[in-house]
Amino acid sequence: MRNGLNSRLDNTSAQEQAVQNVLEGVVQTAVTRTPFRRALATCFEQAVTAGSSIPTSKILSIAAAGISTESIDELRREVEHGVRVSGERYATGNILGRSFFYPEGTGLSHSSMIVPSTRRFLILHGWTPSDILLVPFRINGKIIGQISVDDPKNGLRPQPSALVFLEEIASVAARSLQDACHLERLTEAHRLFQFLADSGVTGVLVVQDGQIVYSNDQASEILGFSGEELARMSPWWSYLHPDDRPFAWRCIEAPQYANRTIRAIRKDGREIWLSAYAHHMEYEHEAAVACQFYDISDRISTENQLKEKAMRDPLTSLRNRAYFNDAIQLELSRSRRYKRPFTLMMADLRGFKVINDTLGHQEGDRILIGVACVLRDQLRDSDWIVRYGGDEFLFVLPETESELAKLVDRLETSVSDWGRKNVPSNIAISVDFGWAMWSPDDSRTISELIQEADSHLYEQKRNR
Repeated sequence: MRNGLNSRLDNTSAQEQAVQNVLEGVVQTAVTRTPFRRALATCFEQAVTAGSSIPTSKILSIAAAGISTESIDELRREVEHGVRVSGERYATGNILGRSFFYPEGTGLSHSSMIVPSTRRFLILHGWTPSDILLVPFRINGKIIGQISVDDPKNGLRPQPSALVFLEEIASVAARSLQDACHLERLTEAHRLFQFLADSGVTGVLVVQDGQIVYSNDQASEILGFSGEELARMSPWWSYLHPDDRPFAWRCIEAPQYANRTIRAIRKDGREIWLSAYAHHMEYEHEAAVACQFYDISDRISTENQLKEKAMRDPLTSLRNRAYFNDAIQLELSRSRRYKRPFTLMMADLRGFKVINDTLGHQEGDRILIGVACVLRDQLRDSDWIVRYGGDEFLFVLPETESELAKLVDRLETSVSDWGRKNVPSNIAISVDFGWAMWSPDDSRTISELIQEADSHLYEQKRNR
């Protein structure tokens, strides 16, 4: 094929091995990533034309998976004896998607390199042992080989939508087989095929000279752009979230393999999360970058929900102690960097045990939820509150020194007002507070601040 698709493949051991590697990759991908249990891939010595009996071609190489050793040996003997094939088998009456389906083998000659299945299929109007599905390897309108599959795990006859992945693999295999005819491109041809074939449910883009020169169906499905739109996209990384575009720039500049979780903006404007991988490779004789990605938005959402749940108190919906332990260190670092003071304040519901003993724990929970809401609603956006345990709350209040007395008074008044409206008149609702102030030159630890705020809280209680 050095002089075109219709010329004979060079008969060198290196090229034959490269072709064999691609075919082996095709059949293994077919039986592990599709419903079909058996697969036979063939590469023709000469390209044939769909629907035409001329020209005919010998078979250069075959690979099989899920087929008995005896059957494979018989197929190899046919190849050695010079069995020939033509494009006549690829008849319009058997088209299914970009493939060809032959119910009970009708329309295929005895020289079609087919091994009938011995499995019994019990589904009514389902797959039969003689059914055959052929997916051709096409290049520029010509066919240079095929993969035949059968014995589906579900016993059903295929629908076009179910063949998209298999047809994508055939398309990639065709390009890899074409490249395998050029000795200097053998390694990259197989590497490209393996990279793309292994990406069955992932999106793949190949970027060359700042342009997307290849995109698969999964990339379009994930990003919402058609292949043509991706090819015209300028700059090519426009689909990435602005904060994650440096990843694309590094992929172009650095030759090593890279992977990262990034965000993309779909054509419909929706932000999605991708697990992305990239490495440099050769494509059509030139250096390129192959990018593989899959949508992990659901996983990220679930993880965020779990993190959020783990950091919130299930009763009051306030942040919990675990959140405080993590976030207070960040707050401390920020306060030191920007030299701003903050107040760490504790509070507890006065006489809460009496409330539980008098009204019951269910009513006590309702009151605790109500008080938590009142306290939270009185704070600024920069302040935060956690349920520290039982009826105890802990506040972090940046730059509140001069306003602290007013805030405490407002909180006490708001809780008392809520109690008069929502709690039986014989029960008084109030909150005690204690605090410790931190300044940028303070050497105390968070534990020491909490201890000081706690001591202040109980001092306030004693003075009432």
